[in-house]
Amino acid sequence: MSVRISAENYSQEAVIEDRKIITSASVFGILRQQLAKNIGIKRIKGFLFHYGWEMGVKVAKEALESGSSLEYLIKHGPIIHIQNGHISGIKHDCTYELDKNKRIKNFYSYGTWYDSYEAVEHLKGIGKSNGPVCHTLIGFASGFMSTIFGETLLARETTCVGKGDSECRWVIKPKKEWEQELQEEDALDFYNETPIVKELELTYDQLLDQKNVVTRLAHFQNQLTEEIINGTDLQTIADMVYETVRIPIIVEDAVHSTITYSGLEQEQYLLLKTDMENYLQKTQFHTNPLLPFRKKIIKTSIQQRLITPILLQKEVIGYCSFLYEDINNHYHEEDYLFLDRFANAASLILLNEKTKFETFERMKGSFLEQILEGRLPASEIIKRGKYTGVNLEQNYYIAVMEYRKSQGSIEDDFLLEEQIFESTFRYFKNKKHNILAGHREGSMVLLITTETIQNKPIDDVMQQYFDYINHKFPQGHFKLGISRLGEDIGQAYRCYEEAAIAIRLAVKKKIVPFQSLGIVGVLINSKNISGIKMIAEQELGPLYRFEDPKMLELLKTLYSFLLNGGKLEQTMQDLTLSMSGLRHRIGRIENLLEKDIREPHEMHQLLLIIKSLIAIGEITFD
Repeated sequence: MSVRISAENYSQEAVIEDRKIITSASVFGILRQQLAKNIGIKRIKGFLFHYGWEMGVKVAKEALESGSSLEYLIKHGPIIHIQNGHISGIKHDCTYELDKNKRIKNFYSYGTWYDSYEAVEHLKGIGKSNGPVCHTLIGFASGFMSTIFGETLLARETTCVGKGDSECRWVIKPKKEWEQELQEEDALDFYNETPIVKELELTYDQLLDQKNVVTRLAHFQNQLTEEIINGTDLQTIADMVYETVRIPIIVEDAVHSTITYSGLEQEQYLLLKTDMENYLQKTQFHTNPLLPFRKKIIKTSIQQRLITPILLQKEVIGYCSFLYEDINNHYHEEDYLFLDRFANAASLILLNEKTKFETFERMKGSFLEQILEGRLPASEIIKRGKYTGVNLEQNYYIAVMEYRKSQGSIEDDFLLEEQIFESTFRYFKNKKHNILAGHREGSMVLLITTETIQNKPIDDVMQQYFDYINHKFPQGHFKLGISRLGEDIGQAYRCYEEAAIAIRLAVKKKIVPFQSLGIVGVLINSKNISGIKMIAEQELGPLYRFEDPKMLELLKTLYSFLLNGGKLEQTMQDLTLSMSGLRHRIGRIENLLEKDIREPHEMHQLLLIIKSLIAIGEITFD
């Protein structure tokens, strides 16, 4: 069977230029589903709005050709809505006022759509929405009203059946009023959305730019890696970075002292450096430093810096900065990508330098241990000292610092020991004091020559170091003993013993020079240990039984009482005792010793004996 349709069957009355196409609302529902599938729910809002806008503009232009009044045209728009099947009914109130030039002075329009085809089809095809869905309708209303009034008027749905409301209500106002009223970001974005083709063109350009950035970044990363493998220093790499990005760069340590810079003349660098120092002082930057794991922008009157931290073992050890002399210049995100990779490279270089430095310092610590153990003759010590940069022919001091943590595991104590060791030799390095430092019997031991400290008082030098350590490690408890001046490096162990004795007697004071011990120092230094024990046993009687906790507690009470010159109130506070409890203990001590411990001669002798026992390590008190 065959069917033939001849040309005569076509309608000769059909309108070619603006023919009417009859279709159902469900077809638009299918179109809506496909748009949501292909360009996304968010993107169809603008697409459908502009589709409706163009329809509204076309209808309005046709209506304007009739020369009808503005009132008639306002009523005519909703009729077209209904005739096209967009809605089944409408309520509409419009209030407006025009000036003498027929420009809008005041305008407000609102209403309700009944049976919006968009809401129905959205619910059928896509489901309940989080926001209004009648995008074609508000586009039509906006385009129609804007055309007949000659100014941009925008419609917005306030409630919508498509998001679960009972009715589709809307408001039309001038665009400038919406902009003033709507505070949320991007509230009017979809009214001005870029066409998809243009958007794709922009996206392609952006992807091309990103590809170029990624290519440059990969090449830059390869250059950095190669330089690090070759052992290149930080200055050379900083110069390489400047040649690549053509932005001046500066590298600073954790306290913002310059390590190196590139891309700046010295005079220019000094000017910017002074400006930054003033900025840091004014903003109290040292007490409120950069967030350690984030980039930051700093602006002054003459410069702008993009800063990122240099991290090493989760600690900020410095900062890398790009410098922009034009403070109005906005840095590109790719600048930070290059800066961040340079900071990583700087971290590896500084780690390598740190490792070499620490290895050298630990070697010097091992050398100090050999000196104290007397393994080497003086001539060999002096010769090896020259390799470490320490002139051991000079007079010297030995200091011993004891430290312990308030509470913590063995691992915590070990970590504290390592941190103190590292902080110690970095402290003296920054002071340009070349010393020998090491660990011995759980304490830090320092050998410092008079040449190194340029004949400054050793007490002042060690007080500054002690304050630094206390500030850096507030969780630790520190005591420090200082030997007398040593003249013969072969007698270094004697100086070590003096410092160790001094530290045992550090009760009221945290820093004790051996020189301050007076007769106790002379007595202990004579090595008359057996004589000291014999006199102590004779004078202390029952209190000499240190294995008895009760006797040891009474001896501690006696020592505190004697140190305080017999003052009961101060002794009570030191021992955290009540006055009656302290008086009871003092009475018992006097009964056991059969002495008046308030008598000056007895006080002096007993204090000397107890200090001597502490100095030789016979007893210890917390």
